[in-house]
Amino acid sequence: MDTELLGSARQAGYSTKVLFISTEDANLNVGRILVRMSRGGQAVPLSTIPESYQEAMKSLPEARRHADDLLVYDNTPNGKGHRLVARFIAGELVKQLIVLPSG
Repeated sequence: MDTELLGSARQAGYSTKVLFISTEDANLNVGRILVRMSRGGQAVPLSTIPESYQEAMKSLPEARRHADDLLVYDNTPNGKGHRLVARFIAGELVKQLIVLPSG
């Protein structure tokens, strides 16, 4: 995430919105990429995925500080689309999906 770009946009008078889409686990991303590659899709060095995932997770607090509106989506359920799990406006939590334990 480019926080410098977000800051410049805000200083120029623009409203900033960040959509953060992720999964619960980097290993899930590895599996999805393997499936995509087996179907002829773009190859990605698998060793880079865990580090990339961690970097993305570390950038989330920065996004919260720099975005006027931050929407956090979970894309874990494969083939079922993503779901909004949190929304921050001006850094303040305004919506959070509460997940109740099953069973």
